[in-house]
Amino acid sequence: MKNPLIINRLNLKEGGQQLHLKISAEDLDIKALKIIGPVDVNLDITTNDELIIIAGNVTFRAKLNCVSCLEDFEKDYSEEIYQEFVSGTKPKIVFEGRIEGADFNREYYSGDQIDLTSLIYDTVHLAIPIAPWCKDDCPDVSI
Repeated sequence: MKNPLIINRLNLKEGGQQLHLKISAEDLDIKALKIIGPVDVNLDITTNDELIIIAGNVTFRAKLNCVSCLEDFEKDYSEEIYQEFVSGTKPKIVFEGRIEGADFNREYYSGDQIDLTSLIYDTVHLAIPIAPWCKDDCPDVSI
């Protein structure tokens, strides 16, 4: 089965286009989280000769366990994403004590395919807090 998150850059139109996908947690190989229903991916793809910009949002619902009261709860997430894909190889960077903002949003690719799987996977995983609370004023566990 073809992975819908692998984009062939040769099929992209100069300028912009949109991509709307519903991806299962299994397709993203998300096993540690309880994702309820599909992960909705809505992307605007802008391209020119060597630069492809992916911007949009990822929405999903997760079942979590509150660290305070230990009860299960569900929460909706909507996460913005932005990533630039630049043709070529990643330059060797000598750390000089400063990382520019663009360095966080830039990936390099070679060939004709760009795989967005890790971008969506990371977006989902990083949205979930390490210690989730069902509500801000949740009482502690009663013993």
